[in-house]
Amino acid sequence: MASVMNIFFIALLGAFIQATTGFGAPILMLAFFPHWFSYTTSVTLCHLIALASTGYLMFSLRSSIQWKTLFPVLFFSLLFCGWAAWYSISLRSIIMTRTLGFFLVAVSLFFLLIPKDCRIRPTLRNGIITGVMAGICNGFFGISAPPTAIYLMSAIDDKNAYMGTLQTFFFFSNIESIVIRVANGSMTGHGVWGYVPIGWVAIMGGTFLGQMLFRRLPLPVLKKTVYGFVGLAGIWNVITSY
Repeated sequence: MASVMNIFFIALLGAFIQATTGFGAPILMLAFFPHWFSYTTSVTLCHLIALASTGYLMFSLRSSIQWKTLFPVLFFSLLFCGWAAWYSISLRSIIMTRTLGFFLVAVSLFFLLIPKDCRIRPTLRNGIITGVMAGICNGFFGISAPPTAIYLMSAIDDKNAYMGTLQTFFFFSNIESIVIRVANGSMTGHGVWGYVPIGWVAIMGGTFLGQMLFRRLPLPVLKKTVYGFVGLAGIWNVITSY
């Protein structure tokens, strides 16, 4: 079982990363949580903790949210996430943990190798495709950032609008995932709910720190460091699952 300090520092670091790049907290948390909890409990706990950060950023940037751009992505993501989440609950925890390891490696390579000038045209078709991909990734792995962040970064020019729209997407996606998984008993383990308020304190602290230092951080270096670390964590997940 995880210690309080483990949960606190991982949530703190994850929130710090998310407040500077727009995403990253669930990726970091899910690189560690499956070593202490079952897979479905890890995803639910991660999303419960992340609600504090995404909800705060969504509210503080509410005037910048681009709902027209968000709607097709969010709608199809919620639709396909529900199916994928219901299906993933029936799979063995060790299989999902191992698959998550491969997925984290893929996410790491994707963000490390993608060209800086890569852009996706903000069309309705691309929004639907992005939503389907994000929903499947979120339902199975609890991580929807890779397709969503790239699409919204291409579709939205304003930094605050990008951050607010992306956090709104995460907020509603996390709520759906939480409802489905809690309804299927993902948080019935002894003392699991006690980690949620600890995570909220940590993730709000990390969010405030990330916002304060946003303009001073060398983001390209930070991103490469984070996703290189995530890739190593994914490899570790795969190795330890055998």
